[in-house]
Amino acid sequence: MRTSAQGGVEVKVCEVCGARFRSSRGTCPLDGGRLQALPDPLIGQLIAGRYLVSERIGAGGMGVVYRARHEVVGGDVALKFLSPQLAYEPANRARFLREARAANRINHEHIIDITDYGETDDGRVYLVMEYLVGVPLNEAIAQDALSIPRALGIAIQCARALARAHELDVVHRDIKPDNIYLLDGYERDFVKLLDFGLAHMKGELRVTTTGTVFGTPEYIAPEQARGAPIHPSADLYSLGCVVFEMLTGQLPFQGSPPDLIVKHLREPPPPPSRFRPDIGPDLDAAVLRMLRKDPSDRFPSALELARALEGCLDRRGARGPLPSFEAPAPVEAPARDTLPGFGAVVSDWQARLRVLLELLPRAHPDEPPAWLPAKLQELEAAVDELVALHDALGQRVTVAVSCEGEVRRTRLRLGHAIDALADDDAELRRRHDELTRRLAEARQRHAQVLPALLDAWRGLPPVPNDAPKGEELRALAAAGALARLRLDTAQAIAELEEERRSLDARREDLAFQTSQLKGRLAGLSAASEVDLDALRTQTRALDRRLQDQLDKLVGLAAPVVRHFASFPALRGALRNGPDRR
Repeated sequence: MRTSAQGGVEVKVCEVCGARFRSSRGTCPLDGGRLQALPDPLIGQLIAGRYLVSERIGAGGMGVVYRARHEVVGGDVALKFLSPQLAYEPANRARFLREARAANRINHEHIIDITDYGETDDGRVYLVMEYLVGVPLNEAIAQDALSIPRALGIAIQCARALARAHELDVVHRDIKPDNIYLLDGYERDFVKLLDFGLAHMKGELRVTTTGTVFGTPEYIAPEQARGAPIHPSADLYSLGCVVFEMLTGQLPFQGSPPDLIVKHLREPPPPPSRFRPDIGPDLDAAVLRMLRKDPSDRFPSALELARALEGCLDRRGARGPLPSFEAPAPVEAPARDTLPGFGAVVSDWQARLRVLLELLPRAHPDEPPAWLPAKLQELEAAVDELVALHDALGQRVTVAVSCEGEVRRTRLRLGHAIDALADDDAELRRRHDELTRRLAEARQRHAQVLPALLDAWRGLPPVPNDAPKGEELRALAAAGALARLRLDTAQAIAELEEERRSLDARREDLAFQTSQLKGRLAGLSAASEVDLDALRTQTRALDRRLQDQLDKLVGLAAPVVRHFASFPALRGALRNGPDRR
């Protein structure tokens, strides 16, 4: 059985026993049955010694996605291969692998998990992602505009995921309904953001031509359309287009791609309430703020956007519990016919060897030809080596999977700690902004009192020789009141400044804690990549040896099977195999 994409040799299936082989031969080495080519050369391949490709499930601009089964931990994964016509260009390969680095840097429950990536021996670049069961948001919108609570729930999860990405200096750059997936199996929508292939990471060298514009015209931010530097606010604009579409069933701007670009750059968007009156002024304002042309006029962060949308949901009394990273596991993928696992392939070779050894005395009760026992002995040794290589590969893969799992769990914990600090900082920033506003008002009052106080002071009568009379007392009272107000505003300014300094100190402390967590996260990611790369290298080497051993077994078994097939009385036992003879 051919189980690794190497050398461009296709996988074939035996029409008798169903076994799969990478072989240029026309007959099955196990039973002599005819081998037929599979419709897709990747079906039946074992990638990286653990992912058995079972079916093609989709294709996109950069590659093809397959369903595969993880041979060690069980369960399905999605394998995304870069299109061969793009793979020859280094920039395309770098952009494709950027998706893995971006998603791994973030590691958020509302961002698709990319657990592994690599390259096969024949140069196929791939990503390994969690297998999702559900529908993309564009399909849900196509049915009808969403209810306001549902649209807000989806938008909040997207905003929270983007907040984590932006906190870790990753900008998605292609937010659209096609890249927002709604999982099955939850009481409420559970969102996964997909396709970080266009993501830009701070500190990353450019791998595209200067000035090249990436994105989707219907959802592209004005600054992105101009080819200007991209900042997190570009994702908020694109999400604003998505929210507008969820609420109204249509986009804020219509037209051909060039028309859309011009409208994003110049035309103010209509309020969504124009198409749906029950939206209300608070949600209208939030959406329109997301769609402002100047990035500085939008929400200051995705976290602030999430909090604003949560407020809109609260005011409608429809918030309820949103899905969290502790939500129960989604429904299992539908059961389907699957290819036999690699462990079954090894077992089949062991069982077939027993059949061949049992056929020897039946074919030659007296004296077999000298080459046959020798060939069977060589085949037996090769099967033993196959078992040993399979066990060694299983051990390496198990170690790698364990390391990957521990790293991902640690990254998730650190990420949630960063989120908690960001939430605290957002609250402190809100209080800081409120204090700044109050301080400006106090300073304005303090300054406004001074001219009136000076005028009152200058207008005071000379000090009398006897007790001051009524007019003099009233003048003194007026000046005293102004002096009291001046003192009160001065004291208020001092207290507000002290409170703001305290908030500044707390925010500096939060910033320090956040930078420490980010440093730990970056260090963990870098160290784990070094360790995992070493494990991947060992796994690839073992996988290659395993494939070579399978090829060797095919060559050793073929003459033995042909010899036994020349005996008509043995053909039934040969074809039925160990289970049905």
